[in-house]
Amino acid sequence: MDFEDTTRNTRKRKRIFLLRGGFWFALLLTLFGLAILGGICGLMAYNHFEQYTEPYRERAAQYDLELINEIEHPSLIVDRNGKEIGRFFVQNRSVISIDEVPEIFIDALRAGEDQRFHEHDGVDYLGVARALYLNWKAGRTTQGASTITQQLARNAYDLEGERKRRGETGVQRKIIEMFLARRIEQRYSKREILEFYLNRIYFGSGYYGIRSASLGYLGKEPSELNALESAAIVGCIKNPANLTPLRHPENNRKSRNLVIGRMVDVGALKRGEAMELMASELKLNPKPLRRGTTHVYERIAEAVGRVMGKDGLAEGGYTIHTTILKEAQQAAEKKLEEVLLAAESREGYAHQKHADYIKNEEVDPEYLQGACLMVHQATGEVLVHVGGRDYTEAPYDFIESGSRPLGTAYFPFIYATALQAGMLPTRRLDDEPMDNRSVMVSGREGILGEWGMEVIKPRYEGEVTLRRGLEASKISATVRLVDQIGLERLIERSSVYGLPMADAEILRRVAVGFEPASLKQLTRAMSVFGQKGKLADESLIYLDRIENAEGKVVYERRARARSATRVLDEVSAFQVDSMLRGAADRGSSRGLYENMPTDFHGAGKGGTTHDFGDTWFAGYTSELSCGVWTGFLNNNGEAIYTGAFSRDLAMPVWKAAMAAAQPHFAGKPMERVQAVVAEKICAVSGQRPTQYCQQYIENPETKVVEAISTVRTEYFRERSFRIPFCQEHGGADPSQPEINISEIETSVAEAVPVRPQSGVLLGDDPYHADLPAFANKADQQPSFVPRKTSVLDSFDLSGQEEQLRLPRPGRLIIFDK
Repeated sequence: MDFEDTTRNTRKRKRIFLLRGGFWFALLLTLFGLAILGGICGLMAYNHFEQYTEPYRERAAQYDLELINEIEHPSLIVDRNGKEIGRFFVQNRSVISIDEVPEIFIDALRAGEDQRFHEHDGVDYLGVARALYLNWKAGRTTQGASTITQQLARNAYDLEGERKRRGETGVQRKIIEMFLARRIEQRYSKREILEFYLNRIYFGSGYYGIRSASLGYLGKEPSELNALESAAIVGCIKNPANLTPLRHPENNRKSRNLVIGRMVDVGALKRGEAMELMASELKLNPKPLRRGTTHVYERIAEAVGRVMGKDGLAEGGYTIHTTILKEAQQAAEKKLEEVLLAAESREGYAHQKHADYIKNEEVDPEYLQGACLMVHQATGEVLVHVGGRDYTEAPYDFIESGSRPLGTAYFPFIYATALQAGMLPTRRLDDEPMDNRSVMVSGREGILGEWGMEVIKPRYEGEVTLRRGLEASKISATVRLVDQIGLERLIERSSVYGLPMADAEILRRVAVGFEPASLKQLTRAMSVFGQKGKLADESLIYLDRIENAEGKVVYERRARARSATRVLDEVSAFQVDSMLRGAADRGSSRGLYENMPTDFHGAGKGGTTHDFGDTWFAGYTSELSCGVWTGFLNNNGEAIYTGAFSRDLAMPVWKAAMAAAQPHFAGKPMERVQAVVAEKICAVSGQRPTQYCQQYIENPETKVVEAISTVRTEYFRERSFRIPFCQEHGGADPSQPEINISEIETSVAEAVPVRPQSGVLLGDDPYHADLPAFANKADQQPSFVPRKTSVLDSFDLSGQEEQLRLPRPGRLIIFDK
């Protein structure tokens, strides 16, 4: 038998075997047995599964599905008069309809998070099986297999937080999540589920919900999103902290491209389109949704947290009554933005501008900033708190954390120290150029600048009175005054006002405000002059009371007056106040009272640093104190611009805020204390005036030289002291003894003054007794009789009252030989 026959016989025998009935019976019997065994095992497994999962199914059934879209109720913030100034949202979100979400975004969401979203009942069983296999293969958890519905269940009912509180495993949480997801699918449609999900999910960088993320990352509404942008936002979901395009653009690119690739799988994109999108650059344009968060809201939130706990506002619906005055707060914010924008608009402005800044969480903004703080002195209630220009871009609060050199804003404390030491406001100070090497600011060589006068071309006056030194904010004269006071004494006294000077180096640069202080410290210290020498404690109040959604008061502060300590005698405080008012009329703060309410009784002092890098203005009324700062948060010694004065930057903001507060806190005029004596003096010499104390100034409009009286009222301590007659304008003999002011006052009180009936005597006037124009007013009569006639007696001055119109002299040209 050959090989072919053998093979044929073998095949024949196999066919005969397969045709036998016993074979098929045995096979069916085996399969049936296996089926029974499998069924028994399956039934046992099912029963075991049912018994194991029953508690979780029961727990999942207890969640109220009506609350699935309860995201957050805001709490209302109102000012001291009940006017709304903002709302508190724990999360930054804005709820929108699913109809406002483009289909391309939903496709990207399905591709990235749940490809079988439209097919499953809340749980993707194939996805679960696949995840189990891949996790087993990898030896660790690499896949989660949570559907969109499961993610919604987990977030809406904080299942992860509940798991931690119960001490359960992730598997146990997952079982509850699956049962709850199936309930949600049975109750709501797929589009409703998408809407709930997209309004709730976190997309990183503080953005909750699709609209917040769309505006925050791309500056556009969700309806305007394209495929690339949709994929980039969806790419944030799996790990929002590490996949945000703002902080981790490369990570987001990888995640985004993975979503784009899967969009091909779900039929949303063609492969060629996907490849082109993967190579494209995502253009960020952050315009975050403003949720009402500002620097002042953060201070209010801190105050609420102290009395109600960290999560005190979590349930929402509260009404938070604050101490803020809405009108003043808004006025300060508006004017601050105006003056800073004007500074940035100057020709040649060399710094970053606010309008050019693009938010980047890794790069701090470097544009011009400002701050304003207003406090009610008696209670410590904060009426205005503007901690910076834009909280969303720069949450750094200058009021709370900032500290910069005070510059010439420090001068009132220097002069207060001098006055308290017994120096007279008429004391003469040298006002001549000073070598900068003796002070060591603005370079090492050259002449010390006179930036304090806040004019482009300041001039030296040779000698000035102590009053003039403060009113005009004279630099060299003030430095010389500090030499007379003593640096150690000045630093010691400055610390009493709450200024951080205790550790200041004993160097002459202290005299020009080189040492830094905060806006809070300066505002408090400056209030001393409006509170007759008393310094209030440091406490600040932002919160008055809190009401819940039912209107029940759940917190109310205990009203109390702030404690105050005397740090300066009343006379010195009154004298400094008088000088600051003089500065507003004719000195470095001139223009302060322009366009202010007629019943405004405040005063203040501007300040500019030697490098023009910071400007200040701090002042007060009898009720309020207010301070303003402008500058850069990270100042490296560069000027805002050359000639950046407080009168142009900080003072307008101060005026706007105080004017807005005036109808609510008018204050009272500063009353002269009993220990103060008012006397007429010559403002030029600081000595007792004569009839010749005048300055001849050309009227710029009429071109006529006019005589202007230099007689001013000065305030002295009530005690015996001597001041000579004015030797600057004549009418006094230096060899004659000085006049005792107390004696002069007594003689004036007992005598009846003889007042002229006319400004000109009739007939001859051999002794030149004609009085200047200022002397024929009863309230300006000189209360003295000169002991000796003037040296001008030798001249014929009978025509003094005549106005001579002289042509302006021609230009003087000197030729070199």
